[in-house]
Amino acid sequence: MEGPDGIQLNALIGATDRGTLWRATRQHTGDRIVRIVDPRFCDSRFRQSLNRLCDRPQPRMLPIVGAGFAGVHFYIEYHTDSQWETLEDSFKRIHWRLRLAVMDSICQVLPLWSNSPIHPLGLNARNIIMVNDLGHHFPWLLPCPALHYASPCDLFGCDSPIISALAPEVIRGVPFPERTQDMYALGTLAIHALGCKEAPHAVTDEELVEAQARGALLFCEIKASEIEEFLYEVESLKRLLQVIQRYAHIAPQARPLEVLELQAASHSAVEATKPGALALVCVRQQNSRGALKILQWGFDTFGDNPEERLFAANICERIEEFAEALKHLDIAVEIEPGDLNLRWRRFELRSMFYEKLPPVTTGQPDPEGNLLLTDIELLKLFDQDSSNRNILHKRAALIYRRRHALEMAAQELYQAAELEQSDMEALFLYGDCLREFGDSNAVTQLIQEARRRLERMVITELMQEKEAQQWHEQFDTLLQS
Repeated sequence: MEGPDGIQLNALIGATDRGTLWRATRQHTGDRIVRIVDPRFCDSRFRQSLNRLCDRPQPRMLPIVGAGFAGVHFYIEYHTDSQWETLEDSFKRIHWRLRLAVMDSICQVLPLWSNSPIHPLGLNARNIIMVNDLGHHFPWLLPCPALHYASPCDLFGCDSPIISALAPEVIRGVPFPERTQDMYALGTLAIHALGCKEAPHAVTDEELVEAQARGALLFCEIKASEIEEFLYEVESLKRLLQVIQRYAHIAPQARPLEVLELQAASHSAVEATKPGALALVCVRQQNSRGALKILQWGFDTFGDNPEERLFAANICERIEEFAEALKHLDIAVEIEPGDLNLRWRRFELRSMFYEKLPPVTTGQPDPEGNLLLTDIELLKLFDQDSSNRNILHKRAALIYRRRHALEMAAQELYQAAELEQSDMEALFLYGDCLREFGDSNAVTQLIQEARRRLERMVITELMQEKEAQQWHEQFDTLLQS
């Protein structure tokens, strides 16, 4: 189709109840969206409403930058500076839970749209576009006054998603408040968000229009949706379906007149079907395996997030699947490399896992030990708290002792004992290394240092005399072999 002067129509987006939409470009000014309207419907009432839209741009409606006749066609030209896609294309691309989140956004902006000169708004999957703003997509309306059809035949050529958004009373030609038409369209958008399909028997234009006039084109049933079967019994989803059915009721007087009920039901359904929330229910029911399956569904469907990976790791620890727990934590740390809490959690789990491994044979590879040492060195670098560093040095020493690398273990234990003067265990283990070296003079000096520290701790009431005496006896054993 030939466009207005200076505009190149590039690709047909599709027919709506208000003409056909095109992706277009205007010379020297970039991308455009152009609506071509049959001049039969461009009466004085239509043009007056359009003039008000042009004179007073509305919030979250794409600005109209041109309108008028181009040959035998009437066109409306819209401009956006950002990337965009139709709501229809967005719904094809994303999961139904994410579509419900989009519905929440539409519900939030609907009061702004309702204050415009457009009545009804013409809410459908092509008249709403999702505009990219710094990586987030927000719904904007392509404003256009309603067309007044002489016959349902005037709707021939519109696809079923567009027909299904038109209230049955509109197709039947029965006058009713325009607000109820907006609520009906909103309800059908929610049905499409759940992935429900139109009636398969309605194929031709006549069948589509007739089915919609009878309220039989689009059904809101959970088994006809894209909702996973294991979610069928979620109460928030059942409630949402009931609310949607009221908004999309064939009788206008049965529909709500405000958006809040649908917005609240959509939000509750999204929250209740978060993988983490569902997994928590399973954990409370002592079903750890079920919780892990749900979390994995979440990772596969919605991508990774560190909170749920940490949750999965904690569940794996509970059932003593340390290797799987570490896989989850590795991903969490990769997502949030600067999160010290995640790194410490991985260190703790890897330490527990390492302790359960068989002893390392001298000269043999120790891959898990290497991974744990890497964690330790990174935590030493980022965490300067002396008590934490003391723990890290002691853990590194344990790895070196398992490898029979006595000198490296001694160095780590010396650092641990210096960082925490009250850590008698670190000092004793260091003395044990000195004993294995056969350095009796160094052992004697260490025992003297231990007695000095113990005496000071008793004086400052950091240790009871009985406990101190037990440590004295333990240190004396270093001289007995």
